[in-house]
Amino acid sequence: MSHTNHIPDKRTYAFHEKAAEILRGSPERLSEVDDVLRHWRSMPGTQAEGWAEKWQALIADLAADEVAGLICKEGEEMDFYRKSSPFACLLSDEERMEIIRRFKYDHE
Repeated sequence: MSHTNHIPDKRTYAFHEKAAEILRGSPERLSEVDDVLRHWRSMPGTQAEGWAEKWQALIADLAADEVAGLICKEGEEMDFYRKSSPFACLLSDEERMEIIRRFKYDHE
């Protein structure tokens, strides 16, 4: 019996909740995400380039608060997008570590 019931990655989701909070408070930081996407697009033929195109299409013409809402949307489609996301750039190392600590998985 395979695990077909879909369980989103709670830690990845928490990263995006934090990123959304940052975007709502500092909408101008969306430009940092654009920089990451520009960098990814500069790597032709890589997965990064493919992801950049997907994200670009998804967030083109959206305001920062709309993007913030989108990246926290529940569901398999956004879980898929969150797997390879340019939004990690918004979190400080401290914020990142805090979330990692909060979701320490024990797989034993």
